[in-house]
Amino acid sequence: MQDNAAVYRTQETLALGKKLIDETVQSFNDVKVTDRSLIWNTDLIETLELRNLLGNAATTIHAAEARKESRGAHAREDFKERDDVNW
Repeated sequence: MQDNAAVYRTQETLALGKKLIDETVQSFNDVKVTDRSLIWNTDLIETLELRNLLGNAATTIHAAEARKESRGAHAREDFKERDDVNW
C-alpha cells in the first residue's frame, strides 16, 4: 500500500497496486488457522485482523484508482484539480 497507494498517486502505481492487492487477497484463501483453542487464540485473532486489513486495502486502492481527481489527502499527480462536476 505504501508503495502503490501512497499520498501522491499516479495511474501507473495505482494500476500495479490493484493487481498486487488482488493477488494478495486471492492468496488469503490458502491461509489456515491451526490453533483450535477458544481461549487466547492469537492465531485466529491475527487471521481475522489480516482478513479485515486486506479488505480495507483492496477497497482503498480500487477506489483511489477509480477517482480521476485530487481531493483533500487523496492527491493524484496525474489529476491535480478537483472535479466537482463529476464527483
